[in-house]
Amino acid sequence: MSDVEVPRPAPLRAPSSHLQLLRDASWRSKCLSALCWLLAFGILFGHALQQDIRQQEQEFADTAKQLLQNANRAIEGSRRLQQDVADIVDAGQPDRQARIHALALVAAQGHPQLYFIGYQPLVGQAERPGFERQQSRALGKPYRILDYLHGRRNDWRDPAAWRPAAQRTRYLPLSMAEPGLASPDWHEMGLDLLDDTVLGPSFNQALGHLQAISPTLELRDDEPGVAMLRTVYRAAPPSPVPMVRIEQAAGVILQVLYLKPLLALTPAQSQRYTLRLQRRDGEAQSLPMANQVPADGPASWLPKLNRQERLPGLPYDMQLSRQLRFERAAAGEAALCALFALLPAYLLWLVLSLMEHNRRARERVQDDIYREREYASVALRGIGDAVISIDTQHIIQYLNPAAEALLGLPASQALQRRLQQVAPLHYEFSRQSVRDPVEQAIATQQVVHLAQNCYLKRRSGEKLLVEGSVSPLLGRSGQLIGSVLTFRDTAPIRRRMLAALEASETRLRQHEMELARVARINTMGEMASGIAHEINQPLSAIMSYCQAALSLLDDDEIDMAMLRRALTSSVNQADRAGRIIHRLREFVTRKNHQLVPVQLNQAAHNALSLLDYELHDHDIHIEQNFAHELPLVYADTIQLEQVVLNLARNAVEAMEQTRPWGRLSIATRKQGDRVRLIIGDNGCGIPPDKLDRIFDPFFSTKPNGMGLGLAICQTAVEAFGGKLSAGNKPGSGAEFIIDLPCATCGVAASSGAEA
Repeated sequence: MSDVEVPRPAPLRAPSSHLQLLRDASWRSKCLSALCWLLAFGILFGHALQQDIRQQEQEFADTAKQLLQNANRAIEGSRRLQQDVADIVDAGQPDRQARIHALALVAAQGHPQLYFIGYQPLVGQAERPGFERQQSRALGKPYRILDYLHGRRNDWRDPAAWRPAAQRTRYLPLSMAEPGLASPDWHEMGLDLLDDTVLGPSFNQALGHLQAISPTLELRDDEPGVAMLRTVYRAAPPSPVPMVRIEQAAGVILQVLYLKPLLALTPAQSQRYTLRLQRRDGEAQSLPMANQVPADGPASWLPKLNRQERLPGLPYDMQLSRQLRFERAAAGEAALCALFALLPAYLLWLVLSLMEHNRRARERVQDDIYREREYASVALRGIGDAVISIDTQHIIQYLNPAAEALLGLPASQALQRRLQQVAPLHYEFSRQSVRDPVEQAIATQQVVHLAQNCYLKRRSGEKLLVEGSVSPLLGRSGQLIGSVLTFRDTAPIRRRMLAALEASETRLRQHEMELARVARINTMGEMASGIAHEINQPLSAIMSYCQAALSLLDDDEIDMAMLRRALTSSVNQADRAGRIIHRLREFVTRKNHQLVPVQLNQAAHNALSLLDYELHDHDIHIEQNFAHELPLVYADTIQLEQVVLNLARNAVEAMEQTRPWGRLSIATRKQGDRVRLIIGDNGCGIPPDKLDRIFDPFFSTKPNGMGLGLAICQTAVEAFGGKLSAGNKPGSGAEFIIDLPCATCGVAASSGAEA
């Protein structure tokens, strides 16, 4: 914008002008001043809160560090306890269970996270009876190796959920849990841990990888827990091969831990922190350890402190969070900060008021200049087509040379005239009234496109079919100042489109005629046996009538009526055979086909172009996955396209009842020295008991089918040296595969001869 000199106020000369200037400020300036006051108050008041927030952040960091250290110490203590049990097991002394019991009693005093620990030996099928008797004597009650049936609610005390373990190669029964659980009647004893649906995968992993961690468990009083597994092997060191290492396993040390004691918070900390555990191996639900008391009032607007740490040795992430709170802010200190914050807000209000006064003065002077520039900008954007600019009263303000040429009217005679007088818009074959697009664009302030049947009537009376749009023209503040009509003559475009459409339809009709001819030839090949039967009937009748005529000639008195009747019947049957042969000659041509190199992708595209209407009519989606740089194949182009078309049409018919829509998939790929074309659908598929007969002549799964279509397709593909196979896709739908040799495989093309 050019510099414009505007009068400047003197806001400090009189209090009244000063106050008037402040009152005239926009809401934007007043809001900015209020925001400045809030910002200044926030800075001053935030300084008072800074130390408190820093102290809370430091306390949060120290708490997270302390929790992580406590968890590391507890996990390390559990690992040492597990190692001590492993040393007792490796020693092989007869008082092994008593020593583990004593060790667990001592460890329970310093390890609150310990639920139980024990060595669970692997038992073979042959060792099972002796092991059960031994455990029964040790426990003083019957002991059996059992399987537990997990349900929606795991109730270990439900006898119906337990059953004797099935015959298996080996078992890992739960036989030791030290120092023992609080309940004297522990129903889990004897559970085959290796085949349990919950713990089995973890134990199998431990056998092959020495150590493993179980999924999250529900322990006593619904407290969450986890099992740490360590495998004891008969060989030291065990084999590095997991499968061999599994066979070397002697048993597993099972240690079950409470999770809450690993991350214990003091009662005061539990009021201020939220602590959760999140598994890293896919379990979506997190485990709550502590929940902070919700903050109320302005403190709820403060941010949260969040921290996530990995717990080494366990598949969990510790998620610690804390809501910051106000603790040091006082009412007197806040009032003093608010008073000092008024000074920068007042100065900003005054500066913005002066700037707005100057801006309004410049806008009034520059508004006319901007309007002229906007007209010129819109006209230049539409310079390729005819452009007419009008104001809100439909008076023409500008039109470009293209508009002059189409209207046949110079600009001097069109300017300052109404648009309807210079370029009246009419609608061809319009049965209903059409709203004026200029009025519609002005009313909606949106771009309005001209109707397809719109035409412009020139001064000479000639009609021009046009297409285009009407765009509203807006001022700097968004007010409507006019509109722009852009249009072009569509006659040349329509002529080109019509010529292209006619050429495309001609090629399509020729292609369909070729495909129909090939279909008739292939159909005749498969119908030869049926047609031979048709011709055999008149031939047999001719022979019978001729033999009868010969017999009549041998009689002494020839019955001429009978003889004439026999010969007439022979002639009629001969004429019938001739008509059959004549129809066959009309049905097919005498020329054989020649195999040439063919692009399989192009042949599939050609066939699919004939199915566009059927696919759209049946609401079928097509999925194409054509391989690039596919080798050529030797085939008859028309016959190959007919095969693809027949298979695709069968797929379309199979998906007529598919809801919400059918999916026709066509793919090509190279496999060794052969090329495959795969056509699939998501229809009802082929009944399994009819798969081996699907290509038999005169066999069909359709109620009114002749049973020749697939037989013809198979004959054509085999003539190219290929193979046609069918099958059902996983889920639903059928799939047909055309397997052809590459052109480089030495398949010779037929010479082609006249019949």
